[in-house]
Amino acid sequence: MMSELFDEQAQREQYEIAHDREILERGVAQGIAQGIAQGVAQGIEQGIAQGIAQGIAQGVAQGEVKGKVEGFLEALAGLVKKGILTIVQAADEAKMSVSEFEALTGLRNA
Repeated sequence: MMSELFDEQAQREQYEIAHDREILERGVAQGIAQGIAQGVAQGIEQGIAQGIAQGIAQGVAQGEVKGKVEGFLEALAGLVKKGILTIVQAADEAKMSVSEFEALTGLRNA
């Protein structure tokens, strides 16, 4: 009878240990899954923020270049209008064909 009680108690203890391990393993698995999900979400958020920042920086840089080109063409067009340069000379200074220069400035070769 004593040995049966001892065996039963040992089985209960083994069951409790196995049950505790299973709960621990499930908790660890859930913790890992939640950590991965949070990491992915944060990574996506940071990636989007960096992409926006880079896009803005590139847009500003391209806008500055575009503005400088437009200003340069306006200056050349002004010199053509004043008769200081011919349209051919202005197009040559702008490193483009006369037709390109005319299209971008609205001037026509007279």
